Amino acid sequence: MDKVKDFFQKIKIDKLFVFCKKNVRYFGAVAVFVAIVLILAFGTKSSSSTSSSKKDPTAGAYQNYVESDDKEINELIKNYFKYYAKGDTDSLKKIATPISDSEVSYIQFYSQYIEKYQKLKVYTKGGTEEGSYLCSVYLQLKFKDIDTPVAGLDFFYLQTNEDGKLYINNIYSSFNQANGEFDMDTDVASLIAAFEQQDDVLALQAKVQKECNEAMLSDEKLNTFVNGTLQQAIAKWATDYKDSVAKAAEEAEAAKKAEKEEAAKKKQEAKAAKEAEKKAEEEKANATTKVANDKINVRDSASEDGNKLGQLEKGQEVTCYAVENGWAKIDYNGTTAYVKADFLSDKDSGSDETASDNQDDSTQAQQGSTITLSDTINVRESMSETASKVAVAYAGEQITIVQEYAEGWSKVSYNGKEGYCKTELLK
Repeated sequence: MDKVKDFFQKIKIDKLFVFCKKNVRYFGAVAVFVAIVLILAFGTKSSSSTSSSKKDPTAGAYQNYVESDDKEINELIKNYFKYYAKGDTDSLKKIATPISDSEVSYIQFYSQYIEKYQKLKVYTKGGTEEGSYLCSVYLQLKFKDIDTPVAGLDFFYLQTNEDGKLYINNIYSSFNQANGEFDMDTDVASLIAAFEQQDDVLALQAKVQKECNEAMLSDEKLNTFVNGTLQQAIAKWATDYKDSVAKAAEEAEAAKKAEKEEAAKKKQEAKAAKEAEKKAEEEKANATTKVANDKINVRDSASEDGNKLGQLEKGQEVTCYAVENGWAKIDYNGTTAYVKADFLSDKDSGSDETASDNQDDSTQAQQGSTITLSDTINVRESMSETASKVAVAYAGEQITIVQEYAEGWSKVSYNGKEGYCKTELLK
C-alpha cells in the first residue's frame, strides 16, 4: 500500500494517462495522430558483447541485431504475453519481478480488451553483465471484437537469477520507466538511453509506426476503438484507481486510529484494574470489624436506590473495608455490599451497645405516637422519593408514626391510609 501511495505522489493521473496512451505494451497500438514513445533494443547475444559490456555499460547498444533463436528467451517472452492477455498477474509475477500494485491493476483492467498477442519476434542485445539481455519484441495485438490486428513493440531487460534461470527484471519495464516506482541501476539506464538513439532502433520504430497507421486507416472500427473507446476507458481506470488508493489509505488510517484508541483503552482499563486491585488490597489490610446498631438494609451499591441484598440484624458483626459519603463498604456473605455507616459501631468501642440502645429507645419513644406536623409532607407507598404518593399531609395536621427504619424512613398512618415518609420531616 505504501508503494502505491508513493506512486501517486510521484505521478499525476494525466501523466499516467499519457503514458498508457503512448506506450505499446500497455496500449498495444498507436493512433495516426498519437506519437510513439518506445524503448527498443535489438541484437544478438554473443560472447564478445558480454565481454565488451564489462568495459563499457553502453556497449551492447551499438551491436547489430537479428531475430533471436534462443529457446529459453523465446519461451519466456511467449509465456509473458500469454499471461498478460489473460490478466494472470500471479503467473506473471513468477517470471517478471517486481510488478507494482498499480501495474497489476492496469494489467487486469487492460487484459479484458485483449483477444491475443500474435506473430511475436524477439530481438536481443547484450546487457551490462553476463547473462543479461536487452530484449525487444515485435508483436501484433488482436483486440476483442476487432477484425484488424495492430502492430506494436515492447521492451524487456532480462537477467539470470542465482539458479541460472532467466527472468524479466521489471524495474526496466516501460511502465516503471515512465512512472518511476522503482529505482533503476544507472549503468542499465545508460545502456537503455544509448540504444534508443541508434539508427536501427529508429528504423524499426518507423516501420511499426507505418504498420499502425495503415491498420488504423484500413479499419474505421479499430481507429474508433483505439482513439475513443479505449482511451476513455484508460482515463476512467486511472481515476477509479486513484480513488480506490485514496479510500484504502483512509480506511488504513481509520483502522490505525481505531487500533491506537483500542490500545489506549486497554491500557487505561489495565491501569484502572491495577488501581482497583491496589485499593482493594489496602482496604483489606485496613479492614475493621463493625457491629450493627439496629436492623439495617444491605444494598448492592452506595445508594438508597441500590438493590436490596438482605438485612443485618441488630448486634450482627461485619467486616468493614471503607466508609465514604455516609456509606460503609462491607463483606456480606462473601460479596461486597453497602449499608448506612451511621448504623454501624466499632466492635470494641463499647459504644455499639449504647448507640444501639439509644437508637432503640428513640425508636420506641417515637413509634405509636401521634405528632402535629410543622411542615407539609408527602406520604408515599414505599421508602423512595420516587415512589407514588399515597397522600399529602399538611402542616398543622396530625399523623401517627407506625415504625421507624434505619434507612431514614418511617411508616406512618394518615387519614386511615398507611405509607412512608422521611423520618426527619416528622417534627
